[in-house]
Amino acid sequence: MPHLPATGWLKELSEEALFQIETKGSFRFYQPQETVFLQEKELDNYYIVVSGLANAYHQNDEGKRWIVSLFSKGDLFPHVGLINDEHVYPANSETLSTCTLFVIRRDEMNTIFASYPEIRLHLTLFLTEKSRELMDRFSDSILGTAADRMISFLKKLAIHSGIRKTDGRYLINLGLTEQYIAEYIGVTPETVSRVLNKLYAEGRAEKIGRKKLLIRLKE
Repeated sequence: MPHLPATGWLKELSEEALFQIETKGSFRFYQPQETVFLQEKELDNYYIVVSGLANAYHQNDEGKRWIVSLFSKGDLFPHVGLINDEHVYPANSETLSTCTLFVIRRDEMNTIFASYPEIRLHLTLFLTEKSRELMDRFSDSILGTAADRMISFLKKLAIHSGIRKTDGRYLINLGLTEQYIAEYIGVTPETVSRVLNKLYAEGRAEKIGRKKLLIRLKE
């Protein structure tokens, strides 16, 4: 049976707090590209990523989509309705790989926050960190080059969901097409391909099988 990972939003929570959260929800398994929730539908559940990668995205009437957020191990989503009265999902969400998500009903989440100040404090810190990440991403999109945005994305993916090898490199299971990455960081798929090829040529990254790579992060 899977358990909640003591990482991300759950990092440094006590065993008792983790246990109390686990008793209020259930684990659910998803295949790649499976819908988690739809925009404007009633916000009835929250999700914690146990393994895999999921996203949140908007889509216009012509079918064009843009990625708002990516969620990896330990992430809680969506972020709305936790400290306000929002009652609908603000975006669509789907899995990008095989995923295990912990699903907890909104009313149960509110019960937990009311009963355990320790968990509510972690929520406040979590939302503060997410706000900082959004500001950094906005800054990157305005001030950084396309290559800078791509490198920043790979670093975040490595730190949050990569596996660090003995030689210091990170193994990343992208699970994403170049189109998805391009939509998330606001560049063209050709730019994503060009930056990746440059990293391969410089020896800073190595392609390992399909949609996997080893990357060395600069200190």
